[in-house]
Amino acid sequence: MYSNETSKNVKIQARLQLVSFFSGAATMILELAGSRLVAPFFGTSLIVWTALIGIIMTSLCIGNWAGGSIADKRPEAKLLGRILIFAAIITAITAFASNYILTAIQELNLNLYVSSVYASVAIFAPASVLLGMVSPFVARLAIHNIDNSGAVVGRLSALNSAGSILGTFMGGFVLISLFPSGVILMLVASMIALLSVLVYTGAWRKIIAVFIFALISGGSIYAEFHGIPFAPIGVQIDTAYNHLSIVESIDTRYGRRVRVLVTNPDATQSLMYLDNTSELVSAYTKFYDLAFYYKPDSKRVLMLGGGGYCVPRYLLENRPGVSIDVVELDPGVTEAARKYFFLKDDPNMTIYHEDARTFLNRAMRDKIEPYDAVFMDTFNSWTSIPFQMTTVETAAKIREILKPDGVLIINIIASIYGPKSGVFQGIYKAFSKSFNTMMIFPVNAPGMKYSHALQNIILAASAGNISLNEPDERYKPLLSHQWLDTFTPDPVVPAFTDAFAPVERYSLIQ
Repeated sequence: MYSNETSKNVKIQARLQLVSFFSGAATMILELAGSRLVAPFFGTSLIVWTALIGIIMTSLCIGNWAGGSIADKRPEAKLLGRILIFAAIITAITAFASNYILTAIQELNLNLYVSSVYASVAIFAPASVLLGMVSPFVARLAIHNIDNSGAVVGRLSALNSAGSILGTFMGGFVLISLFPSGVILMLVASMIALLSVLVYTGAWRKIIAVFIFALISGGSIYAEFHGIPFAPIGVQIDTAYNHLSIVESIDTRYGRRVRVLVTNPDATQSLMYLDNTSELVSAYTKFYDLAFYYKPDSKRVLMLGGGGYCVPRYLLENRPGVSIDVVELDPGVTEAARKYFFLKDDPNMTIYHEDARTFLNRAMRDKIEPYDAVFMDTFNSWTSIPFQMTTVETAAKIREILKPDGVLIINIIASIYGPKSGVFQGIYKAFSKSFNTMMIFPVNAPGMKYSHALQNIILAASAGNISLNEPDERYKPLLSHQWLDTFTPDPVVPAFTDAFAPVERYSLIQ
């Protein structure tokens, strides 16, 4: 039979274990949801993620050290309750103030390294320091006998790690697909406030904690139905992989209204005229037509990267008899294209929701019917480059699924020469190992005079020797952009490989 004191200790231990478990979950959900707050301002490049993870780990270390020191001096449950309450309040404030804070940091116009660190400190550090204080404080309160202290600390650490695992999967697989980022942060704040109820022993402190929990929960409900203040203009959508912004503006050249899909703050990904949805807006997308100049009998096309599906829609409406397979990583992007960019099902279009490199691996393994042309548009911006699509190995796989006279067209954001040319030159070297014919088309500013300009560069490649006919009028404006000077890659830049593709080093040069 347990004595009343023993029963009380068991209940306290159980509550402390719950606090350890759910504080770990809260930390990971905070990181995943918070990254979506940062994405519209600074993107989701490796640099941004490095800053986020580094600052959170630093904050947790500071919190662990401070929490342990304070717990030794004042091992009081009510003090742990206050720490949790403050963490809940700060997390809730972050949800509502983040866009204002991040806008201010963005307007400082700093480089991405510094901006990412500043943003991570402002958004993550305060709450992470407080949550870091919880684990050592819980351990200090749970230890009553030095003989079993190792088992107690081990159990609490395991529960905290298990909570982190749950938070990772819940945040990444469930919550981000169901709620906006700000709402998720409000829900996390509510959960943290509820943990303080488990810690407090005094009735009036429990009442205050419940009141704060109810207040924050009400705020999360308000945020779900009315949005978070200071949100960027336009439709904001969180998918499993991206934060999407869909806005409308006026093309001042022609006075036409344009709908824009943005997945990265450095660039627009898809544009569509509202008065003619099949017309291409972005200059670089028009260069995909070169595939039909270099291989006029092209009927089977693969496009890696769907975005707003502007190019597939254009091909289906303007190239009778052409079928197109589209590989788009994010089903949420496809759903947004259906809702906002008039994407419709078509018997000549097949959509695959998977990573482009994974698709290439499978297509090569299964020896699928080869394509006449492959269009590659997987680079979101100058600072968001999936390295696995830039390599010698990727080039070899694309070559294998192309017909012998097939054409590859790649959109790259870089310069041809100069400090911002590394990405283009590394890709050029990588793909030249599989393709004999390589043609360069600077989209925005052709000619040697603008060789150092950061712009869209179209790389057209074929494994065979292309025989050219007299172009008709539709191709002449595109062909006028071709780089006709000798191109000599910098010997210092390596051909990118799966083992070594330092795209961040070259893309983040200011």
